[in-house]
Amino acid sequence: MRDALRRLTARREAIALSDARVVRRALLRTTIVRLVLACMLVALAAAAVWRASNPGDRGVSFLPARATTVVVLDQSKSVYVSAYLRIAEVLHRLADANVPVGLVVFSDSAYELLPPGTRGSELRPLLRFFTPGHGGSPANPQTRFPTNPWQNAFSGGTKISAGLSLAQSILHRDHVRGGTILLLSDLGTAGEDQPRVAETLLRIGHDHGVALRIVPLFPIESDRVFFERFVPRRDFVRPSQIVAARASLAQRGLASVSPWPFVIVAGLLLAALAANELLCGRVMLRRPREAGA
Repeated sequence: MRDALRRLTARREAIALSDARVVRRALLRTTIVRLVLACMLVALAAAAVWRASNPGDRGVSFLPARATTVVVLDQSKSVYVSAYLRIAEVLHRLADANVPVGLVVFSDSAYELLPPGTRGSELRPLLRFFTPGHGGSPANPQTRFPTNPWQNAFSGGTKISAGLSLAQSILHRDHVRGGTILLLSDLGTAGEDQPRVAETLLRIGHDHGVALRIVPLFPIESDRVFFERFVPRRDFVRPSQIVAARASLAQRGLASVSPWPFVIVAGLLLAALAANELLCGRVMLRRPREAGA
């Protein structure tokens, strides 16, 4: 083992040249080329590793691109199980796209469950509370869904203003630029809360750093009309948009499995390796017998 190490570390015999000064400039140029290629190899390797570990967010069609979205989820008693599948569909889209999110749940009060900037995949554990199971009573559809952990913490009242205000405040607290509030609600709020809801919607509408999107959970007409007085209709998410978002993510499945930027970086890395071998390879001299032949 020691002999092998000695042979590897031993200095090889050099060829004596009387005109070494003549090739000094070429030697300097070759050294510079080697250093540049070495830096390129390190940079490209780092870029390849980064690209492989960060495939990027795929986005959701009904949300602004590259925005952190705070989901404001209505958990009041007025939200019936018929709306659970729509809630699950939206949460599924956000989790699949893995966009940065936050989560606020509310009824008569509001609670922050996930801070802004959380990866969308963190919403997956919540899907089971809005997906029907195999058990339960056919006479009571509510029994087909697991009991969520915050159900007993809320009363039967609804204050949408509490959820919206908390979402806006945590976006500013965390200095999120271009944040989005995504309200999932049946839009029914307590009568005494309507003035505060109107005030909150106006404040968000004048907040240039925050956008609002609403997913109606089968609201009654009067509640929807009330919200449309303060929120443009284009900011209401239609069921067809949610389905379109699912189809869009399915079409992008191949791109997510084979990220082309990573393939390009890997190709550049191989090209740099080949150039390093071609331009900076060791000079091979033929043996005297081969030269005489």
